[in-house]
Amino acid sequence: MTVLDGILTAIYWLHNLGAVAWVGGSVFYLLVLRPAWRRTAASPELRRSVREEFRGVVHTAVAILVITGAVMAVAQLTREEVSGMYLAALGVKVGLAGYMMLLVWLGRRPAAQREVGAKLGRWGRIKAGLTGTTALLVLGVLVIGLSDVLAALG
Repeated sequence: MTVLDGILTAIYWLHNLGAVAWVGGSVFYLLVLRPAWRRTAASPELRRSVREEFRGVVHTAVAILVITGAVMAVAQLTREEVSGMYLAALGVKVGLAGYMMLLVWLGRRPAAQREVGAKLGRWGRIKAGLTGTTALLVLGVLVIGLSDVLAALG
């Protein structure tokens, strides 16, 4: 193993850690924390505090994912043989990850604005389904799955 291989391994590990923090945290939020809040009288201050703390984790994870993902893509794309399938899978992964990051950025809107969008009937429900926490979780799982596809193709 060369020094460069060691550095790329560390970058790959950091990339995976960022994905685990974001997607794993989303799983915990969606399947454990949110249902627990619904069954208890958790104060609005506690909920706001948890959301703010998790937002910090997500923003850190996104920064790590963007930086390490760019380095890994450059390392892979500068190899002599890059297949069309690899490029297609990488394009889909980057597109889905970019959409996830856009959702996180748009999620910073005030709750009142999000509620107005949700009251627009069928379109509002479709929009909520494509932009909500569950959508982020599904997209995260798809992106992690595409990482395995890329590893198999690369």
